[in-house]
This record gives sequence, structure tokens and C-alpha cells, in this order.
Amino acid sequence: PGVEGEMGVLPQHTRLMTQIVPGELAVRKDGRDGFMAVGEGLVEVTNERVSVVTTMAIPMEKIDEAAAEDARQRAAACLREKLSAEEVASVNAALARSLAQLHVKRRHH
Repeated sequence: PGVEGEMGVLPQHTRLMTQIVPGELAVRKDGRDGFMAVGEGLVEVTNERVSVVTTMAIPMEKIDEAAAEDARQRAAACLREKLSAEEVASVNAALARSLAQLHVKRRHH
């Protein structure tokens, strides 16, 4: 999930370094697909590998849907309160992370 939209990386991809946003990361290795919820971060593509540095990386199988929904509801409730700009940014980041988890879990049920 890149800042300018979804992106894909295939073999022989050109070198790249860019930001990622909270969302779903799909990984194909040895013919098998795996899915993760990721937070904000960076991705670097080289000839040898793809490296991801992120604030959150949770495999689909380990996402607790009830806990993610609870976190989403708490964040949404906080946004209805009077908050400083810094608090709004923090709550929005938490909301984005919980929404990413819910998206991945519900999409691959």
C-alpha cells in the first residue's frame, strides 16, 4: 500500500525506495501467498530483495478481529472529543492501523 496507491513488485523490478501506508501487504514466496496488515513505513526494492520497515506487521492468521474492532471503536470515539492536533494525529494513526487489520482479516476469511 504505497502513498500513491497500491503497488506490485515482480522479479527484475527496478530499484525503488518509497513510503507505505497502513494497509494490506501480500507476499508470494515459493508459490504460496501470505497476507499481512502493515502500518506506516518504508519499502526498498533491490535486485536481491524487498525490505520493509514498518510500525506494524501482523500476519493475517494472528490478527485478533475483536481486538482490532474494539481499537477502531475507541479511536473513533476519541475523535469526537476535543483533542490537540498532535492527539488527533496519534488517534488517526491508531485508527488506520486497526482498519488495516480489519481489512486483511475480513477480506481473507
